[in-house]
Order: sequence, then C-alpha cells, then structure tokens
Amino acid sequence: MLKLNGLTPAPAQVRGAFRLVPLLRDRPCDDVRLTPHSMDPGFKVVALPDRTVYTAFVPHALLLEWDRPGAPLMALGGQVGRPGRSDWCGVEMVQKMRKREQGGLRFLPLHLALEGLLALHFAPPRTAWKELSRDFLKVGLGSRSESGIPGTLLPGFEDALKTFELHDGQVGMLVFVGEQLASAFVVPSAQDYRRLHRSLLEDLYGELVLRYAALYPDPPLLKATPRFEHARSLADLREGLTVLRREWAAFVQVNMLTDLLERPLTTEKVYEPGQLRLERFVTDLDPAQVNHIGERLVRPDGELLYLKTFQLSAAQTRRAYLLQQLAQYEWHLGNAAAGLGVSVPELVDRVTRAGFGYLLTQAVRETAAKALRQK
Repeated sequence: MLKLNGLTPAPAQVRGAFRLVPLLRDRPCDDVRLTPHSMDPGFKVVALPDRTVYTAFVPHALLLEWDRPGAPLMALGGQVGRPGRSDWCGVEMVQKMRKREQGGLRFLPLHLALEGLLALHFAPPRTAWKELSRDFLKVGLGSRSESGIPGTLLPGFEDALKTFELHDGQVGMLVFVGEQLASAFVVPSAQDYRRLHRSLLEDLYGELVLRYAALYPDPPLLKATPRFEHARSLADLREGLTVLRREWAAFVQVNMLTDLLERPLTTEKVYEPGQLRLERFVTDLDPAQVNHIGERLVRPDGELLYLKTFQLSAAQTRRAYLLQQLAQYEWHLGNAAAGLGVSVPELVDRVTRAGFGYLLTQAVRETAAKALRQK
C-alpha cells in the first residue's frame, strides 16, 4: 500500500479548477538528492532490457544521487545542464530508461511507470489455444500505446502553479482537478522541489484531468472548523492554528486520497540505490474506482522520498484490467468469461472493443459477432 510516511499536507491553495495541496517533509533529508538532468527534451526511442523499444516524448530526465561510502553528494546543480530546445521532428535513441552515471542514477520520471503499464502481460500465453491468433502466440501483444495530456494544455494550471508562493520545507504537491487527484509529486528536499516545481507543467496527465479542468472550473469551498473562538493570546492563536493544520492534514489523507492511499498495489522493483528502493506500481485496477500508476523511492523505514503518479482513465483501466483477467486464466476464453460473469461472445466483443481484437483469430471474432446479433 502507498502511504505518505514522513510527509504532512499543508493547507490547500485553490485557483480555478485546481486545488493544490503542498506536502512538507517532517524531517530534513540530507543524504538523497533529485535534480534535473541535462538530457534535451524531445521524442526518444528507449531500448529496454528485453530488446523491445519504448517510444515517447520525454520532456525531461532526473538525476538521483544518494550518500555512498567514499562518494559524497555533489554540490546542488553540479550535474545540471541548460535544457536544449525541444526537437519535435527528430527522434533520439536513449540507451536505457534508467542508467547509472558517474553522479548517480539517471531515469525518465513517470516513464518507468508508463512502461510498466504498457508491458503488463505483454508476453504470449504458454498454451497455444486455437482461439488465439498466430502472431500473438509467437510474439505476444506486438505493440501497445497509451496517451496523456501535457500539463501545459490544462487550462489554468500554469496560473495556479505561479500564483502561490512555495512553503518553507515544501517537497511535493498533490494536484486535484475537479476534486479528483490528478497527480502526486514528491522529491527528497525543498531545494530539489524548487528546481523541479515548474516541471509539473511538462508532466503527462490523464485524459479525464483535461475534462475535469473544463467542466468543473469552481471546486467547492472547504471551510476549516474555527479553533480560535476561545483564544485570548498570541500563544492561543498559534495553538489553534497548529490544531487546524493537523486536522487538515488528517482530512486530506482520510477523505481526499481514498483512491490512492490504502489501496492494494502491484509493485515492481526498478533499482536499489544503496538501502533505498525505487519501485513502480499500479493500484488494484478495480473498474469501479479511479486507478493510478506511479513510481516511488522509499527508505527501509517506509519514509517516502520520491513519488510521481498518473491517473488512469476509465478506458485505460478497462484495458489493463481485461489483460490482467485474461492472463490470470492463461487466455482460456471459456474460463475467463466464466470468471468475469459473461458469455464467451461477450468477452470476445469486450476484447475487440478494447483494441485487442487482433489477438484472436478472425473466425472467433466473426462467430462471436454473429452470436451477439442473434440474441
């Protein structure tokens, strides 16, 4: 499960459809640093360990440094170069999505999680069922694609980010749009966050987030419960403010993050920097809930040092959930249909509408379509 260990939500800032919740770190982090990498933005073709490739527009990369014996952390910004101009026409080859460098670990933020989603149950099934296409049995899914919306296209987002001052000690931000969590972003230190605050505009967001921004321009007002009615001194006011902030932090975690926190996660280790653990994850893909993918860096005691999430659309959830269920039943259509509570023709129709019809033979698709027409 995902928890905001070591972090405290600060009072929200609201502008237009956006409710921004700053995250403050409970204790300073001096042994881990996350800074912008000098990689130029543009389209990248990333070679993966299994010899497949991942193609995407990559706006920026990050460099993770951690305290290692005999290798002290470099001065802040020591590995940062001036970003080049975005080249939308050329395509650059990147050796790996994550790569050890002299200064630390270079990786592509959020793309670790997206690549994990695209690779979900990508391999061909172990049993050559006659209903499955020959190409699927030979090479697996073949190719998959998912899309997102850059933050620069979300109306009002840039204004919201530049309207409010950053808190002292702020290391992250929860971005709510139309009262739905669009993304969560956390870095190790306040210095890192100040350098990466504007990178939120370059990140990808789910398609629903754009709809929320357009349809719900005025989120409801959340009124804080008064705690100052009996205040008689400055100390009383400070105490009341402390109580108010503590209640707000609890409200955020209990009421506003129900679709992310305390959800079952499927996690995969990506890298182990020293005693830390860099993972990517996906929530339980419950079609009745909003689901997220993401990546996180945690200490052995559970303190969350880095987090970046992406809200899946309902269609993206359906596709991932369908692949998950089919893989669970090893692509036996009869067993999978029974497990989902539908008929085989209905399952074939669902697979086709999800864009995976090419995984089945044409005869199976035609038979299913005919059976559904006759109902």
